[in-house]
Amino acid sequence: MKLTVGGGGNTAFALAAALKLRGRAVALFEAPEFAASIQPVLDAGGIHVHGVAGDGLAQIDLVTTDPVEAIRDAVVVFICVPAYAHQRMFDLIVPHLQEGQIVLLMPGNAGGALEFARVLKQTRPRIDLFIAEASSCLFACRKDRPDGIWIRGLKQQVPVAAFPAKNTATVVDVLQKIFPEFSAASHVLETGLTNTNHMVHPCGMLLNIGHIEQAKEDWLFFRIGLAPAACRVMEVMDRERVQIVAELGLPPVTLLEWMLRFYAHQGMKGATLYEAFSTSPVFAVSKAPRGIEHRYMTEDIPYGLVPIASLGRELGIKTPAIDTMISLASLEGGRDWWAEGRTAQKMGLAGMSAKQMIEFVIGHR
Repeated sequence: MKLTVGGGGNTAFALAAALKLRGRAVALFEAPEFAASIQPVLDAGGIHVHGVAGDGLAQIDLVTTDPVEAIRDAVVVFICVPAYAHQRMFDLIVPHLQEGQIVLLMPGNAGGALEFARVLKQTRPRIDLFIAEASSCLFACRKDRPDGIWIRGLKQQVPVAAFPAKNTATVVDVLQKIFPEFSAASHVLETGLTNTNHMVHPCGMLLNIGHIEQAKEDWLFFRIGLAPAACRVMEVMDRERVQIVAELGLPPVTLLEWMLRFYAHQGMKGATLYEAFSTSPVFAVSKAPRGIEHRYMTEDIPYGLVPIASLGRELGIKTPAIDTMISLASLEGGRDWWAEGRTAQKMGLAGMSAKQMIEFVIGHR
């Protein structure tokens, strides 16, 4: 079974290495303009991996910038790039996809699978594929060298859904044979609204912006940046998200509950977000970004918070804390994230009631 991983960042390296350590045939593919990110893997003969997924040199079967080679005969194509790079990856792979392949966005962020389905309908309307997304990356990981990845955490029960949802069982059956850590979600609205990064990263960035831009030495993002006051803001934001989740008929699982579900087996515990983040071994050594142009902002604001707030507006649910974060990020970054972000309109959900949105993602419309 050939598995293709698209991307050259942390998630892509971690997934490709973990798959290879589990005995799979793996192709690692990156866009030609980012060939430098995968060249060290070619030079080293593989990815040096250490951590909870195993240790050693994962000798990747194919490392390439050629989408034809990468996609050919793959059972699953994992798209592991930041959401702002989704469109570029779609443009590269769509002409070469084959009937029956599974394309999994990991993660899809909010609306990723819906956007991919729109691109596919416009360019190859007759091809029969399985389109799916995961709510988050399977791993807590970080590149620790150009050809290496440190996998600090492996999440449990990571939700996956297909679009339309009638295909979810088929997709999850295949994925669980590769990673039992995946679990079935109701539909892609659930996966899009349960990505934990959207609540955590922007809050930590925006409430520590002076330190992020001015600090001369590395500091710990989760242990220092997610102080009690920052976590209280995060909890207010999360209550707004949970209102939207509940309106869509989904289990109102809080951010804290998701974090404990993912990481309790690796020592995370606590009755508040602050207690969970300040005691978790997984996040003990995560360094803070050194500037505002980081995916914690450029991905999690426009492809996380903006879609959540936009869905809230469609459903008549106010999101003042989330709205504040988006507007503050726009002021600090000098960009209009409201305009640039993935809105309900761009996801094809504008003008729909909760019932209509659910019917759409399940496949009844």
